Amino acid sequence: MSDESVFIRHPRTRQYVYNSRNPVGRALIVIAPLAAVGILYWLYGSWHWSDGELRTAVHQAADALNAKPHYASRDTPQDDLVRNAVRETGTGPGHGLSVRGNGLAGYTISTEDTGTVFCMRLTLTPVNPGEPYPAPLVRHHVIATVAEGSC
Repeated sequence: MSDESVFIRHPRTRQYVYNSRNPVGRALIVIAPLAAVGILYWLYGSWHWSDGELRTAVHQAADALNAKPHYASRDTPQDDLVRNAVRETGTGPGHGLSVRGNGLAGYTISTEDTGTVFCMRLTLTPVNPGEPYPAPLVRHHVIATVAEGSC
């Protein structure tokens, strides 16, 4: 091991810098920028949607919507129901998701990070159709189908 310290004061700025005469200092000069680039690459990937993440999230959301009845109104758009189902999958960064459309034509799901778009169509069937006075939000069986492309 060298008698030189790992950090020395820079002669002009008086700030501590890695000492290139120490083997540990030389290693840190090489490793620190590589580690910073790796961390930035990982952060970029965790903050942006990929095509595969969007595909997985949309299909898992359709499966989750089909799995159990949901409170919904047939008279209002279900874009919030679709958006929440995609977010609840836990796939992707959770922000930057766009859900546009209405119940008749379907909902176009996209992100600003990808060029891929999906169309989700929902069919709502009341759980208890014989209720005498239906409330504005009643439980519906949801049948969600997904296709690649805009609605």
